[in-house]
Order: sequence, then C-alpha cells, then structure tokens
Amino acid sequence: MEGVEERRPLLINREETNESNQEKAVSCQGSDLEEPVATSDWRAPATILGIECLESMAFNGIATNLVVYLRTVLHDDNASSAAKVSIWYGTSYFVPIVGAVLADTWWGSYMTVMVSLILYFLGMMGTTLSSLIPTADLFPSCDDKDSDITRTPCNAVSAPHKLELYLCLFLIALGCGGVRSSLLPFGADQFIDTNHTDQPKKASFFSWFYVCVIFGVISSGTAVVWVQENVSWSLGFAISTFCVSLALVWFLACTALYRRKVPSGSPLKSICQVLVASLRKIGLNVSKQGASLFEVDYESSNGEVGSLKRLAHTSDFRGVMQSHLTECNQRCR
Repeated sequence: MEGVEERRPLLINREETNESNQEKAVSCQGSDLEEPVATSDWRAPATILGIECLESMAFNGIATNLVVYLRTVLHDDNASSAAKVSIWYGTSYFVPIVGAVLADTWWGSYMTVMVSLILYFLGMMGTTLSSLIPTADLFPSCDDKDSDITRTPCNAVSAPHKLELYLCLFLIALGCGGVRSSLLPFGADQFIDTNHTDQPKKASFFSWFYVCVIFGVISSGTAVVWVQENVSWSLGFAISTFCVSLALVWFLACTALYRRKVPSGSPLKSICQVLVASLRKIGLNVSKQGASLFEVDYESSNGEVGSLKRLAHTSDFRGVMQSHLTECNQRCR
C-alpha cells in the first residue's frame, strides 16, 4: 500500500520457521528429517547416560592409581611418576578442544564419539596387555634391600615396555578427550528445542549426566582400585577395558535411535572473527538501539534456514559491538 512504510521485525521469529523446517538432522541412513518429531525418544539419552557411566569408570580406573602403578611396577621415582601422570592428565583435558572443533566443523558429534571410543579401546587394551608382560614383575623393588644382587636392577625396566605403556596412555588421553567434547552435546541433540515437553527433560539430562560422571569416579575409586592393589593390576585394567568395550558396542548398537545434526561450524572461529573485527573498528560508535548493527540471516548451503537462533539486542558486551558495524557505517561516520 502506497504511503505506508513497510515494517519488518528486527528479530526473525524462528519458531514459525522451525515449524515448517525442523532442526536439520540426519537419520542413521543419512537422510534429512523432513517432518518434526512430536517428542524425543527417551532411549537415546538413556543410552548416552549409560555410556558416560562406563567411560567414567574406565578412565578413573586407570587414572586414580596410575602414580602407584608407575612407582611399584615400572619402578619410577615419585617425582617422575607424578610428573608423567600430570602431563597425561593435561593432555586428556586439552584434547577436548581439538575434539570439539572436529565435531562442530567436520565430523559431527556421532562420528567424533565413535572414533574416540575406538582409540579409547585400543589404548585400554594395550595398557592391559602391557601389565601382563611377565618381565615387569621380575625386577626387584628399589626398596627391597634383600633382593638378589645377581638379578637385574630395579631401574632396568626395558625401554620398549615403558614406551608401549606411554603410547597406550596417549591413546587413552585422545579417546577420553574426544568423548568428553562430544558425548554431552550429542546427548543434548537428542532433544527437540521447539518442543516444550522436551525442554525440562533436557535440563534434567545435564544433571543426570554429571551424576553418571561422579558415579564412575566413586565406583572406580573404590572397587577397581581395591582389585588393583589386592588382586592384580592386570585384572583391574581389564575391568576398565571391559567398560570401554561395552560402551563402544552399546553406542554402535543404538545407532538407529540417534538424531544427528549436520556440523555447522565451530563457534571458536566466530569468536576470533568478532575479536579481530572489534579491534579494527575500536574507534567507531554504536547507537544504543543497535540499528546500525549488521544482521545475518543464517542459512544452510542449500538455502534452507538453519537451526541457529538470534538473541535480542542488549547493552551488554558493548566492547565487541563494533564488530557488527557495516562498511557503510564506517564510511558515513
């Protein structure tokens, strides 16, 4: 109608869009989900919680007593054992950053968890086999003054034996990091954000996930450690290996239940772009209403609107708002 200014909302109503175009997900056959599901399948989140219980038991079954194992079996000194375990812990907590980038950009959460569990299992199996090497128990303890002096000294544990163990521990760190970075987001993907009945279930899922983490810590710190110290190290490591193998088989067996999202890019890239753009435009002024800010319609490569949501404009983090100023705003000012 002439003379009447057309008004468009600053924020796009994603709820109306998502009714016709559900969150872009891929079924187990790789096809897009065309029709929205009324509610999520409870079996998929329950499976992920069970897998987290097994993963937590496996990791802590190795980590809790690892310093003691290096000291008593490989005959390292206390300082060296503690330093090696600290490096191993640091690696296992750094790898999730790499795993998250892989999952968000290329592989997706499902593939990242699957590959990580395979690496996890290989590392656990190698660690268990390493503890079965009979020569490891033939060396006298460094504190055993009555040991036969004709036998090999306690610090003569073969280098290949140590190297094998360290490589297996490295595989465990890689697998653990990949699972930590992707299993929880993958569990959240099983819920439908636009379904009001799924929203409280999703919040409850996060709480139960960390309950599973604590369960693994407590169970492995008591039962598995007792087996290692009173029965044998090999049996204790075998329990952890069994937990990972069961988690891998369980995860693959329930593939048909999962909802899989298409990777949409890592948020780390967007954060870096915002910081760089803010530094370049640090001298520009931003209106309080945010009318001069550049807005993007999030669309997928085939033109369909994605599942990303836009938040309402606020006055918080004004230090990075310059990054959203357009080139026209820069020239006009």
